Amino acid sequence: MGRITTNSKIAKDGGGKELADQKDLDAFVTQVTRPGDFDDFWERVLAGLVEVPLEPLVAPETMRSNANVDVSRVYYRSLDGIEISGWYCVPTQGEGPFPAVIHYPGYKGEPGMRRDWGRKEVVSLTVAVRGKLGSNDDFNPGYPGLLTHGIEGRDTYGYKGVISDCVRGIDFLLSRPEVDPQRIFACGSSQGGGLTLITAALRPEIKGGVAGYPFLCCYPESMQMLRSYPYDELTCYARANPDRVEEMLETLRYYDAVNFAPRIKCPMVVGVALEDEVCPPGTSYAAYQALTGHKELWLFPDSGHGNAHEYPAKETAWLEQQISKSQTGGSND
Repeated sequence: MGRITTNSKIAKDGGGKELADQKDLDAFVTQVTRPGDFDDFWERVLAGLVEVPLEPLVAPETMRSNANVDVSRVYYRSLDGIEISGWYCVPTQGEGPFPAVIHYPGYKGEPGMRRDWGRKEVVSLTVAVRGKLGSNDDFNPGYPGLLTHGIEGRDTYGYKGVISDCVRGIDFLLSRPEVDPQRIFACGSSQGGGLTLITAALRPEIKGGVAGYPFLCCYPESMQMLRSYPYDELTCYARANPDRVEEMLETLRYYDAVNFAPRIKCPMVVGVALEDEVCPPGTSYAAYQALTGHKELWLFPDSGHGNAHEYPAKETAWLEQQISKSQTGGSND
């Protein structure tokens, strides 16, 4: 079941031409296909992660804490034993175990702490995936750099580790007595939106998610439709390595959020900016279309990548609604 909301009139360019509308989105067809061994590959990755000791560590940050929330820097182990860090905020008021929201980061920016959830009696974990500050001692390809790091093969690709770091964030939450394991939700924008979709597909413990302007969707089309980073990293790589384009595209089939989307069983929102100059609207819509469970589509016609003014409040309100349903025993399906 799906629901579509549009926040204003359809956007137009300087010449009065519509940049994107529902017909444009419906007309978009991706050439991305799902490898036959897609599920087997990711089940092997997940099985390998189980063998890595989590070694969770919580380091209180008293100077960043306040009357409503205790803030900590946390650490845990992920793929290849790499230590991953994150910001962890726990309510000081109320009676746990508490629901939790896990936040996944964008491509270039550094993740911040979300103390605002503490005032709502919700735990928050913001994951600094490998390459981010606090998680870059052993892996630091740079930005640009990450999108093509190890892209020669599915087992060497850098995003195998990044996705693993997101998966292990769920394991960290499950290790904490103050977290209700039945009420974990996820969100993120841009790369974080793509990672929200991917992690929700791999971890059924996630009971709902919001994916804003999702990156990591429809790589072949995204390379061709825009000349902007990060996708232009792939275009530059292809230009410099014409003999490796086929293997690059084969690797990316295993890391395309569109191929993960059918696995998602929890309610999911996809936010699309119709003037998005980084993640083409049609590619985000393709991920929405591939969802098979309860889903909502938020269209932001007068907005570019990451700048829809209404988005942050809508994200918070939707997550609060899902958390409230879970608390009262209502269905999130």
